[in-house]
Amino acid sequence: MTTQPPAMAISDIPDEKERIASRQRRAKAALQRNKEEEAGRKKGKEEEQQQVSLGKQQIADSTALLERKKHETWQDLTNIRVHFDDAENKRRIVEENARLDRYETLQIEAVTSGRKNAAVEMKWQDLLNMDIPQDLFEQLKLQKEACNQIIDAKERRIREFQIELRNKDEEYVKVLKQQSEDITTLISKMRAQYHELRDSYEEQLEQIESAFIKERQELIAQNQKEMNDLFDQRQQMEEEEFMARRQKNEREQVMKIDQQRSQDGNEFTKSKIALEKSHQELEQHLEKMMATYQLNKEKLDYNLEVLRERHKEHQAIQNSYKSRLNKLRETKNTLSARYIKLDKKYRQENQELTEEYKRLTKHFKDLQDKFHHFELADEKKFREVWGMNEEEVRGLNAKVLEADRIIHTQQLGLEWQEPRDDQLLQELETFSEAGTATDGKSAAISSGQESGQGASGKFSATKVKQVLDLIKEETAFLLDIKIQDQIAELPAEQADVLKIDAVLRCIGVESQEDVDLLVQEFYKGQDDDDETLMVDPDDVLKILKSFMQEKENQRIADVQPEKKKKQKKKKKKKQKK
Repeated sequence: MTTQPPAMAISDIPDEKERIASRQRRAKAALQRNKEEEAGRKKGKEEEQQQVSLGKQQIADSTALLERKKHETWQDLTNIRVHFDDAENKRRIVEENARLDRYETLQIEAVTSGRKNAAVEMKWQDLLNMDIPQDLFEQLKLQKEACNQIIDAKERRIREFQIELRNKDEEYVKVLKQQSEDITTLISKMRAQYHELRDSYEEQLEQIESAFIKERQELIAQNQKEMNDLFDQRQQMEEEEFMARRQKNEREQVMKIDQQRSQDGNEFTKSKIALEKSHQELEQHLEKMMATYQLNKEKLDYNLEVLRERHKEHQAIQNSYKSRLNKLRETKNTLSARYIKLDKKYRQENQELTEEYKRLTKHFKDLQDKFHHFELADEKKFREVWGMNEEEVRGLNAKVLEADRIIHTQQLGLEWQEPRDDQLLQELETFSEAGTATDGKSAAISSGQESGQGASGKFSATKVKQVLDLIKEETAFLLDIKIQDQIAELPAEQADVLKIDAVLRCIGVESQEDVDLLVQEFYKGQDDDDETLMVDPDDVLKILKSFMQEKENQRIADVQPEKKKKQKKKKKKKQKK
């Protein structure tokens, strides 16, 4: 069997086909190991199935099931990492090819530019020796064209690098979004896997306990049946022997009494000699009966001793069953302790993952703040460039008006009228309407919020409260550290109000219409009369993103009608003129 390279070695292999072949070999080896382990487990189960008890069999089945679930869990997490490594390797290969192309292009550009510069430098010496103005002028034009070609090549190369830089920025933003989605998916899978494992452990523990209880009941019933059979047998045997002896004694005594009566009746008149003889016979008979009774007593003592030995044996069997029951209880306690230990371990792992999630969320918030900062800086820079270009346009406009006046008065001989400034600045106002309309809308929303603060929305207070409570519980990571410190010092009610206000400001809720739109997003797909909020906590961030996107669409839709109204006003003014 060939040895497989580790995960990091596979990702470092430059050739894509070799990486694919290495991953396939590693996957085949893992499948072969799993099959061999499964075959070994099945064979061991078939051999031990006739020997193990019901409880031990249930323990083995539960352990195998839990191990298989844990293996599937780790396999899912490993697939996410393999997918990420594959995407990263492809991106690095594309990046390396692009870098080599840029390097080759720069080398070619440097050689070509050097040759053109050398040709231009060599031609300056020839121009200094020319005396004819027309030829000198023609050569200067050619020299200027050559210089312009060199400058155009440099500028074209600069534009290509700027376009590539913008593409890199967009790719960076996409990578950040993809990482955020991967983290969200990973956390959701880990949470679902944790709940599934916990439920599986509880279910298997209950099955093991029920199996032991069932086995204990069967053993108790079997032992009770055997003891009852033994007692019945002993009682029946004693009753039969006692009745037999009693009947025998009764028959003998009846016969003797009859004989004695007949003898007494017939020999009543006999002498003392007959009585003494009878007395001797009775004494002999008495000794015989005493011997018989002694023999019966010895038999009964022997039977009693036999029953006592059997009782001792049954007592020993019962003690062995009790010791076995104690061992089973110790096994149950050991499994319970192991379950508690594993539960504590997984709780600690969950806590560590939660801390990591909070750290990543804080990092994501910092990136959002940086993005907002750079957005404001770009807006400021755009306004500055706009002001500079506007001054340049005004200068060019003045030159065009002067040229138009000269053409009308000197070339055409017509009277020239200077256009008004508001007509000339209409195009500038049209181009700058997007930014000013957005600012105007924000101001209108703020003023509308201050004037209509007491107005009620279109949703009930119960729905609004349920939505705000859910947002408060699931978006606590959006709060700043200062706000969290302030909330910790306030009472519970004031802390909730401050927390909800901070979260609403963070997601951009500024008016009652925004609140209605937010509640509408959370109750989407439900009836108007349904007061219960049927939203999973894991979908809160997605709903907030959808709300912010919907708000942005409404803002853009509000800007476009204002543009149309201004254009209609301009057309009406032109028609009146």
